[in-house]
Amino acid sequence: MNCYEAIDDYCDAWEAENLKIPKKTPSSTGDEFFIALEIETTYPSADEDMMVEVEGADVFSFWAPCPRLERKNLTKERISEMLTKARVPRHKQEFMIERISDRADEIANSARNKERRVLPMKVSISIVACLCYGESVED
Repeated sequence: MNCYEAIDDYCDAWEAENLKIPKKTPSSTGDEFFIALEIETTYPSADEDMMVEVEGADVFSFWAPCPRLERKNLTKERISEMLTKARVPRHKQEFMIERISDRADEIANSARNKERRVLPMKVSISIVACLCYGESVED
């Protein structure tokens, strides 16, 4: 399998109204995103009759400042950092970063969130592991 093709990889992000947010005093300097990132990894099976073997999903949570700009409320660098901590190889991150960044901007600029200090976001990712999976995510 070519490690650089994201054919079967999936990423979506949305405002999570019912997300359980841990107790934390929001930053006095501004608003923040609370992001719950769930990642599921599937592995191609050696048996051609079986499509994939699914590994259980892992959940990671992150806090990130939200400057309430028209665009770039969650920087590409910060998103990549979160994805890397969640063990998403860097070469699979590009379309995910765009998707998450766009959704963060929608959430930050939504009229109904104008008075909220903490903006909850859920990110769901499914990746198909390639031959390099398990190597350093710095690739």
